[in-house]
This record gives sequence, structure tokens and C-alpha cells, in this order.
Amino acid sequence: MKHARNRRLWLIGGLATLACLASVQAWYGPGHDPATKAATAALPDDLPAFFRTGAETIAHCSADPDLFRLREQPELRDAEVPEHYFDLELLAGAPVPPTRYAFVKLCAGKGLRPEAVGLLPYAIVEWTQRLTLAFAEHRKWPANRHVRAKCLLYAGLLAHYAQDACQPLHTTIHYDGRVKEGGGSPRSLPTSRQAGGIHAKVDALLQKVKVGPEALAGRIRPAAFDKLMPAVVAEIKRSHALLDKVYELESQLPLAEAGLPADSKVARFAEERLGAAANFTASLFLTAWKNSARLALPDWHKRPIDLARPPVLEDRKREQS
Repeated sequence: MKHARNRRLWLIGGLATLACLASVQAWYGPGHDPATKAATAALPDDLPAFFRTGAETIAHCSADPDLFRLREQPELRDAEVPEHYFDLELLAGAPVPPTRYAFVKLCAGKGLRPEAVGLLPYAIVEWTQRLTLAFAEHRKWPANRHVRAKCLLYAGLLAHYAQDACQPLHTTIHYDGRVKEGGGSPRSLPTSRQAGGIHAKVDALLQKVKVGPEALAGRIRPAAFDKLMPAVVAEIKRSHALLDKVYELESQLPLAEAGLPADSKVARFAEERLGAAANFTASLFLTAWKNSARLALPDWHKRPIDLARPPVLEDRKREQS
């Protein structure tokens, strides 16, 4: 479809531009760092200690999904780009299907390409369930260091997609400037665009908030979700509801490399979005931990019981022998 081609071309051009601006990171890396550290700091003591003290590793991994979009690896990029957005307008109010391939079927019936709409809710749900599996393994083999490492990695990747959902411009066809519909159908895709650039400015907000992870963690109240996909869709819709507010702030948004104006509407918006991103991330971590308690691993699945000795000690022992 024409929109899918236009969107892909725009994404390639836009991301290439961002790649040339060293200071434009934000939700692309550094912006995920404070949100992820605050989410981890907000977790209760009933989560494993290794996980609560693993914030640096989790935050490190939270930047990786944007690396998966590098143009130098086109096959990975082709699969990865749609994982970061979900253009709600294109569904015209249709319920979001519970699984990825049910969504593909829905899009086919509506004459939409799934990659034009985006796949963000499925990335969030699927990575939450991968973390659930890793937590279930940890419950059974708590001394296995490989399982602990996997939990931190999966949590970091999940954090990235969760926080993308809290960026309103990741939920809309108006992702870098207001667009005009190209026809009478509410599912028509944009044929014209106003001046862009707002997306990079909004993306740059999180890393500018002057609130430390511990202080932010004390302000949020994460809670496990009873039903995962409905909770994810609800969060995306809450973010989408802020779209008009984002465009009302457009003229006040600082350049990507500039700081936040103190005590401004933009600063308050950035702090609210950082809190929302941290809260949603922590709630997904809690959901994965809670669900792991009732996830039965198959009998054929085995892991070593005790791998507690740090690798560095094993290396030294080999050197001494």
C-alpha cells in the first residue's frame, strides 16, 4: 500500500538523520536508562535480589532494540522497525486481537499491511511472557547464573518496548507532524505531511528530566496486571490520548540537544511521561514474576541445579592448575 511505502521511506530517512546527530538519543537509549532504573528501584522485596540489584544490566540492555534497526542489517531492521509503534487510527476502533497472527489476519481483512499499523503491543506481551519463562526457571534453579543473566537481558528488551508505548507519537499516524487523510475512509493513510521534526524533540525529553531513579521510584505505584494484553492496549490508548497535548506543546519543545526549560509545561509533561514509562515497565516486571509462580515447566526441560560459582573464579582455578 502507498502509506506503507511512504512510512518505510520516511522511517529510513528519519532514522538516518537521527543517526547523524550524536545528541539525539533520548527514548533512543539514554531516555530508556532512567526509566528502566526507576522501574527496577520501585520493585518490592519479594522479587529476587539479583534482579532488583541488576538495574545497570537491565538498563544497558534496554537500549538494544534501537540497535536492531540499523540500516546495515536490513533483514533484522525489516522485522524490527514495526515492533516500536502502533498506529491506532488505522484500526478504526476495531478491537486489538490477542495474538500477533490474529492481528495479521485482521489487517488482511481490512486491506492493511501489519507493518504499516505496527506491532508494538505484541512485542510487549511476548517479551513479558519470555521474562515469565525465565523467572519460572529461576524459581526452579535459583543458583543457575545463566538463568539469572537471561532474566536481566529479557527485562531490558521488554523495558524498551514498554517505554516506547508511553511516547504518544509511537501510537499514531501523526508521528512526526500532523497529516491529512488521503480520502474518505477513516483508514486512509496520509498523502501529505506538515513540517516534521517534532518526533525527535519529544524523543529527547526523558533524558533531560532532573529526577533521579530512586526519587522517581518513590513516586510511582506499579502493580501486576491480571490480564496482560488488555492492560498493554489500555496503556497505549492512555498514551495516544495525549496526542493533542503533545502538539499543543510543539512550539515550546526545545531542540533535541537543548535542556528543558525549568518549571515549564514541557518539563512537567516530560516528568509525567518518565513516571508513566517507569511505572508501566515495573508493572510488567511484576506481572512476569507473578505469572511465573504458576507456570509449570515441562518435565523434559532440565537445567543444572548449581552454577553459583562466578566464572572469574573458574578462570583463576584453570590458570593455577
